[in-house]
Amino acid sequence: MPIPLSTRFTTLLVVGAAGIAGASCSKGSNESPRLETAAAATVPAQQSVASVDTAATSEARQPETTRAVKPARKKPVAEPAAAAPKPAASAPDSAAPAGQDKWLSYDAATKTVTFELVAGPFTFNGYRNGGGTLVVPPKANIVMNFINKDGTPHSAILISGDGPVPNSATDPAIPRAYTNKVLEGLPQEGSDVMRFPAPDSGTYRIFCGVPGHGLSGMWIWMKIDPAAKAPNFGPTKS
Repeated sequence: MPIPLSTRFTTLLVVGAAGIAGASCSKGSNESPRLETAAAATVPAQQSVASVDTAATSEARQPETTRAVKPARKKPVAEPAAAAPKPAASAPDSAAPAGQDKWLSYDAATKTVTFELVAGPFTFNGYRNGGGTLVVPPKANIVMNFINKDGTPHSAILISGDGPVPNSATDPAIPRAYTNKVLEGLPQEGSDVMRFPAPDSGTYRIFCGVPGHGLSGMWIWMKIDPAAKAPNFGPTKS
């Protein structure tokens, strides 16, 4: 008996649908392991990436801990010990005339009297007209260091203390007791040294030998005192 056309068409549709479904199932069963394998391979990668991200995030979130560094302790600086105060210089003997420590020194062992004779503007050591006196012990060795601090030439000579004041240099009262150029005078800053022994006694003038200078007042006294144990210099005692 012939099968109707509609039935045949319906059967074909059912068979075709069944075939398609089978093919789909077969294809699905064939691709399933491949997908599972890919999924399995993908999961660890994602997990590793996630772990890396997590570690990076934790490191980023973790606050930096700064180790406090203590400043180095400075060693105490030792203050320098205060210098011991120097002993005060002994004051000159109040009985010593003014200027004695400046112009005069004495060596008792050799009985040497050293005197700085400074010529100024018609003065000797600031004195004139016999206003100053040098007193020395008898038989002392006299050393007079003459220097001219004036712009006018001056000299020095030891003359007798008796009689009137002369106008210029005469013979010295003690040998070698005079400077070079006694009449002409030494220029400013010119110097000379007189060395001579003192007699036992006597009174003398230390006199500028340039004509007119001594007569105008440029002279002082030198006296030998038998009782003196040391020299002294200062204003003339009346």
